[in-house]
Amino acid sequence: MPQAQHQSHRFADTLKRLLRRNAGPNIRKILERTHPVDLAGVLGQFIPDDQLRLLSLAGGNTMQAEVVSALSMRMATDLVEQMPLDRAVAIVREMSGDDSADLLGELEETLSAKIIEAMPVEESEEVTELLRYGEATAGGIMSPDVLAIPQDMSASEAILTVQESPDVEMAFYLYVVNDHDSLVGVLSLRQLVTCRPESIIKDIMNPQVVSVKTEEDQEEVARIVSRYDFLAVPVVDDTNRLVGMVTVDDVIDVIREEATEDILKMAGAGDNYDERRSPLRSIWLRAPWLSAALVGGIVASFVITGFEETLARYLPLAAFIPVIIGMAGNVGTQTLAIVVRGLATRKIDVKKFWRVVGSEILVGSVLGILFGVALGAMGFFRFRGDSVADPFLLAVAVGSASAVAMVLAATVAAAIPMLFARLHIDPAVATGPFVTTAVDIIGVIVYFNIVTAIV
Repeated sequence: MPQAQHQSHRFADTLKRLLRRNAGPNIRKILERTHPVDLAGVLGQFIPDDQLRLLSLAGGNTMQAEVVSALSMRMATDLVEQMPLDRAVAIVREMSGDDSADLLGELEETLSAKIIEAMPVEESEEVTELLRYGEATAGGIMSPDVLAIPQDMSASEAILTVQESPDVEMAFYLYVVNDHDSLVGVLSLRQLVTCRPESIIKDIMNPQVVSVKTEEDQEEVARIVSRYDFLAVPVVDDTNRLVGMVTVDDVIDVIREEATEDILKMAGAGDNYDERRSPLRSIWLRAPWLSAALVGGIVASFVITGFEETLARYLPLAAFIPVIIGMAGNVGTQTLAIVVRGLATRKIDVKKFWRVVGSEILVGSVLGILFGVALGAMGFFRFRGDSVADPFLLAVAVGSASAVAMVLAATVAAAIPMLFARLHIDPAVATGPFVTTAVDIIGVIVYFNIVTAIV
């Protein structure tokens, strides 16, 4: 067991023993020295009543809000739904704007409306404004707690403004606005504290500021933050008015969510993972993809049936069917992973269709020849002493079929996601059952036609 996991279990066991003894003061002392993320990491090991009790012993509303923010969305909503309304309101108010909006968006609609109604007008309007944006957009993940500095302010005045703004989520970057609150520049905190106090902000700021629009897809926001190594990126509306910022911790969450979504799509298991999903819902989401695989298998069986005479005369050919299909499928899976990941990270340009496909054809050809020769040699020595009329021809047929099947598998696996991307369809959808089924059918057809022609 990893050291961190072992420590987590020990921490949970200690809290369980103290809860059984009703040792509230001792628990409070322990939790005062515990990071909110560490407490959030073990809450899932407790029953709901104990979760609420531990949360109440963790400290004030600010500490409790940090713990709730660190929980998975499922656990956070379950926990808040069990709280009295006044306690839920107090915790939500202490959360950052983007976290509170995410939580309220996942809560049951009636409870969410009650919490918003019980909040002060200014805070409720801020949360309501965030809820207007799409869940997977820059506006949906941004924090409205952004520090804006007027361009005509002096450096000494700006430093005083920073000192008087303790609630700002991240002050490493100071965004500069004009009289209309339009974003006109940016400067770092280091630049501000090292310049002369009488310097005017517009004279020391960098006017070449990179920003994103509120409706920008969150995946594109993550690429921008990664490309420029930002700790945060400002968010503007259609009039270039500064409305918030997306911080690097939000970007990490986006990268994790997008990677999970791609993996699930590639496996044909839907596009999101939810522990609360019922078995019936999982069946409904996964059955269509498995149906595609079933259809492909049926088609392959009909292809094999069409070569009964060949199989009857050369029974050893049946032994190579799983090998041919398996090798072609593995090459296809490797190519899919490379192409889909390249498209997701923008390292592969969808406009360079033939270059990408041609490169994968070359790779598939080399691998096909290498493993085709190996498979053919194995077939020759395996059946040389058996009743096979010409083991050399059998080896040539099997090796050739393996090579051709691997080349075609690489071609299909590269072409389909590239084609989907050109049609503005998520390339991850092309993986899994679609390509796997196509590769299986192609492998069977190629194998039997080649061995029939040669043998």
